[in-house]
Amino acid sequence: MKMAGKKVQGIFIDRPNRFEAIVEIDGQREVVHVPNTGRMHEMLLPGTEVVVEQSDNPRRKTQYSLKFVRKKGHWICIHSALANRVFEEAVQSGVLDGVKGELSREVAYGGSRMDFRIEGNPPTLVEVKCVTYEKEGLAMFPDAPTVRGQRHVDELIRAVEAGYRGMIVFVAFMDFVTRFTPHCGIDPILGAKLKEAAEKGITLRAFTCSIDFDEIALDREIPVCL
Repeated sequence: MKMAGKKVQGIFIDRPNRFEAIVEIDGQREVVHVPNTGRMHEMLLPGTEVVVEQSDNPRRKTQYSLKFVRKKGHWICIHSALANRVFEEAVQSGVLDGVKGELSREVAYGGSRMDFRIEGNPPTLVEVKCVTYEKEGLAMFPDAPTVRGQRHVDELIRAVEAGYRGMIVFVAFMDFVTRFTPHCGIDPILGAKLKEAAEKGITLRAFTCSIDFDEIALDREIPVCL
């Protein structure tokens, strides 16, 4: 997936709220947008190298958006909404083993909206989760409790019981992790629901990404450990 916009390196200073951060760019402190509501406490430390993307929209409240954070000598993309686009491009280009078919976005099912529906017999409902938390080479999700995520897993379980196929895809926006596991220390309820989902026949898959300031794509599939 191509990432448009000029990229500028800076130094993270502070995060006063979920949506904004203070970044030093060329010696000046700038308020930048944070496109991820996760905590990211282990990454967003004062003095950390970051990359921001400059907007060409003069009406924007902030001129920059925080896109990449340096950790352990590697860059991690934190723009959570891009995970769906990366997955969609992988399916459309035919590089995702075992996943083929026409995609529909934001499909209503029960009381939720699933990220994707893939046509087939039966059709598959897919939830995509952006993973930015890493510990000792292990990718983990979530980095904050997520009632919404719990609800989506419940809906997928009901869908599978009604005859659909179900899939949850964890997109790790980094290139150096080797395995994925639910972060039960943060959200034990979601961890239990993911284990139940696997037992009910929902497919759980996780992938690393190749990270470049101008392009991100799915790279390696890694084991999911429940």
